Amino acid sequence: MSVQLNVQGLSRNFGGIRAVDEVSFSTAPGQITGVIGPNGAGKTTLFNLIAGTTRPSAGAVTMDGAAITGRPAAYLARQGLVRTFQMTHVFAGHTVFENLYRAALFRQFPSPWLLFNPWGVRRGRQEAARQAEQALALIGLESVANEQADSLAYGLQKILGVGMALTATPRLLLMDEPAAGLNPVETVAMADLIERIHASGIDVVVVEHDMGLVMRLCQKLVVLVNGRLLAEGPTAQVRQDPRVIEAYLGADLDNEPGLEPLVESKVYQGGMGRGTQASASHQNGIPAMPPKPAPMLEIKDLSVSYGAVRALGKVSFAVEEASVCAVIGANGAGKSTLMKAISGLVPVAGGEILMEGQPIQNLSAERRVNLGIALSPEGRRLFPELTVRENLLMGAYLRRDQADITVDLERIYAYFPRLLEREQSQGRHLSGGEQQMCAIGRALMSRPRLLLLDEPSLGLAPAVTLEVARAIRQISQDGTTIVLVEQNARLALKLSRHAVVLETGRLSLAGDSKDIMNNPQIAAAYLGHAAEASHHA
Repeated sequence: MSVQLNVQGLSRNFGGIRAVDEVSFSTAPGQITGVIGPNGAGKTTLFNLIAGTTRPSAGAVTMDGAAITGRPAAYLARQGLVRTFQMTHVFAGHTVFENLYRAALFRQFPSPWLLFNPWGVRRGRQEAARQAEQALALIGLESVANEQADSLAYGLQKILGVGMALTATPRLLLMDEPAAGLNPVETVAMADLIERIHASGIDVVVVEHDMGLVMRLCQKLVVLVNGRLLAEGPTAQVRQDPRVIEAYLGADLDNEPGLEPLVESKVYQGGMGRGTQASASHQNGIPAMPPKPAPMLEIKDLSVSYGAVRALGKVSFAVEEASVCAVIGANGAGKSTLMKAISGLVPVAGGEILMEGQPIQNLSAERRVNLGIALSPEGRRLFPELTVRENLLMGAYLRRDQADITVDLERIYAYFPRLLEREQSQGRHLSGGEQQMCAIGRALMSRPRLLLLDEPSLGLAPAVTLEVARAIRQISQDGTTIVLVEQNARLALKLSRHAVVLETGRLSLAGDSKDIMNNPQIAAAYLGHAAEASHHA
């Protein structure tokens, strides 16, 4: 039943952006293959090209030697290639078994004309029931077969979604982030299911951000970076490849001018031990130090959920004024959700967000802007038809101090001289680096006291990344408090005094950035515990 998939020179362009760039790899029959890579690597686009939901711009895909390039998903399913999706959708109001039966029935009757054959209908229903029963046994949900599918916990719904794909009796199953949104117990259950699927004779290719799960399951890894193939080979070999570790953690920045080591940290971990403070009483005739002011930002036991999915669970940390705090972790760790919660774009399920000691978690996003919080979001999100100057001025929309707005524009141009050169260019004509500079500048035009930067180096060339990094360093030195979410861990730790590490929505590590960079747990958070030895080699 095993199958061999071959991908040769596969490419996909979206306008002027090449999301997948001449990627070639093959799967070995009887193996679980993992496709990994940092944010924006092109993993899901690659899956879409293979699975027939997106047509490639160039290249070829074969399965057991037969060409399947650009074939629709329904055709591929009949050939034995089936995929699952990141988000699971079940038939609400129907039982678990009925969901499996409906999925199997759809595949028995791909055309409504088949329903006019009574004998064929009877046989098709019998076959659908048989396939549903087989899938139910494989996914292990017999005990809840008669429960309403939409009443199940999210982890069980995801397992049911896999079962619905299995009713197509695939030979090769493509799984897109099967552990996304799952808690640790549910992740183990999903890993057990994938192993059972593999043991039943179905080959699996999995895109997954949970590196512990990937290292447990996969015999082979394919690594993508910026749409290109970086590495391919046995898991034990690939996870120790210095190029792969650098792709996740970033390049060494020790000798870069303008990014010299920072002075002693002013930031402390909140809610988990703040260290010793000077006594408020007089000792030996020496006047007591004044009490420590409230931090600019404090997160206390913060939890955020998207429906049944827990994205953040009881996260706590704090940042003092005029400091930079890095928030790092693998894809899907909850970093962007944290930024959205701080800025008021998503509601909190529990805990507190305090700014200078005052709770703000129930305030609107607009009121938080008025308090001095600004977000530069992942993806930049400029107005494509507006000029650079007009995009920047949108950040000052709520301000009425026209003279100071002009002063701040000059300050932005000092941080990013390229923006002055492109002042009258439309946003859609900017390079990726120029767009990122404009997005940061737009956030600064609100005169924030707390600046939230979400993935400022995403998709940028190394030279442009350094240019943006030097500007962030200068913004910090000018007194703006910054929370920096960044996939490039070395860059984030170089720019910050303090850092927190998130793993699957929970705080796994917090402390001084220089200590965290040398902590083996940072490599484990990105590449699984097997990467620790290589990180220190």
